[in-house]
Amino acid sequence: MGAGAIFKTIPITNFSGMADEQSILEYFFTNSDRPVFALRNMPPAIQSYVYMGVSRFPEMRQRFLKLLKDKGALERVAAAIRKGSLVEDALQPVSLFAAEKNKNVFFDYGHRSAGEGATIFLVSERNPIYATEIQQDFYFPLTTMELSTRYSREFSVDRVYFDPKLAASEFGAEARGAIAENFRIYQQSFDALMETLHGEREGGGLPEKVSVLDSLRYLIPIAAHTSVIIGGNARALIEHYGKLLTFEDSFVQNYAQECVKEASKLLPEYFSGIKPDEDVVRRAAKIKALAEKIAGKKFSRVKEDVQMFMDLPAEETALTQILYPYCSLTFQQLFDRVNSLNRQERKEVFSAATEDRKNRANPVRGFETRPIAFEIEAPWALWKDFKRNRMNLRFHQPLRGTAGFDTPGLIKASAIKNDYEAAMRRTSELIEKIYHRYGGSLAKTVAAQGSRKRFLLCMGARQLTVLTELRTGGEGDKGYRRIASKMIELAKEKNPDLFGHIKDNFKTNT
Repeated sequence: MGAGAIFKTIPITNFSGMADEQSILEYFFTNSDRPVFALRNMPPAIQSYVYMGVSRFPEMRQRFLKLLKDKGALERVAAAIRKGSLVEDALQPVSLFAAEKNKNVFFDYGHRSAGEGATIFLVSERNPIYATEIQQDFYFPLTTMELSTRYSREFSVDRVYFDPKLAASEFGAEARGAIAENFRIYQQSFDALMETLHGEREGGGLPEKVSVLDSLRYLIPIAAHTSVIIGGNARALIEHYGKLLTFEDSFVQNYAQECVKEASKLLPEYFSGIKPDEDVVRRAAKIKALAEKIAGKKFSRVKEDVQMFMDLPAEETALTQILYPYCSLTFQQLFDRVNSLNRQERKEVFSAATEDRKNRANPVRGFETRPIAFEIEAPWALWKDFKRNRMNLRFHQPLRGTAGFDTPGLIKASAIKNDYEAAMRRTSELIEKIYHRYGGSLAKTVAAQGSRKRFLLCMGARQLTVLTELRTGGEGDKGYRRIASKMIELAKEKNPDLFGHIKDNFKTNT
């Protein structure tokens, strides 16, 4: 049988043939008589309800018509379609019914498939840049898009989120002063860096303005405002915002509450059921206590900015990944500590990481291991780019002032070098003082994009190829191009046959 024969026109189910039914089918489906079709114009609650029902009802279009009939909405919806009036108004009773059913199935019975079918987009303006670290640190099928700092000089102290707890603390005035100084240098240094660039430029590379702003953005506080859009299906948002509601950070807490409120306007009685996942809070507290017991609170420096680990034992890798976000040791040091744990101590960590699982809830992320791991310590501005590669498994540690900062090459060669480094040292000292007094959640709110951060990127061979070839591309920041190039170099040293095909665009273009 030819491929085309599979999709020939065949009768699906005998609809009554009434004009009302036909107009509805044409409005909500791309065709009414073929076995392959798409849904369109359907409110998210109903779309989710229809999606969920596929596992029990084979004929989606007939089921949809039956739903409208059962709710007494068929004629009203058909009339709205003919008149070109608001169809969603006519569908409101059906949407409310579907949302209630979805809510019962998702929350009461724990069948997550109820939330797979609806696509929701939420926008956050005046969003601190650092919050994207949390908003993108999901394990769900969402996508994000953020305003780039590479094309903007529109930053000032009035475009910064000041955490209320920070503002009321003994560090409030110092934080405002440090941020104001960073912005003073930022605003006054564009011309000086452009002059330096012209003096050393040999042609090619990024546009001049972008090159200068890539260097200057290291001064921008990560609490400065940006705009973010997050999109995903209903299940993803329910799980994501249930987790965000547990975060200590005041912006993230308020942001999650506001998103739940706005999403509830789209799907009444559905998103309003999102509550903080208290199990996540308890679990994190237990793991953090164990991490401090095993690894302590001391910050340990890395020997190299990029290190590669491959084919480590699964149990030790999982234990290390579970503990990694709650300590400041390097991956290797923590891995060595884990190796020295006895069987009872290992069980204690695994128990803390799993004891609150309910009804098929996913284990914590540390249980997922990949054959290749890179530990990277880099400016926050570069972590910001690397964490967007969501094919990879990511783990990151709290910002520590003792990690220091980076000075871009263009700034090193310019007249602003001394001012820049003095401002960044002040920022680093402030981060560390707040960390010891109030913890990492508040400390990061005073950091700059040049402040160094430590993280793990875990992946397979295919993911390594995609990430490094993308991030060594000619249009990227030189900082992360160098890191991606180093990743390729280490991989080829480890196994030239497996990784020899990867193209290092950074070395090719330079």
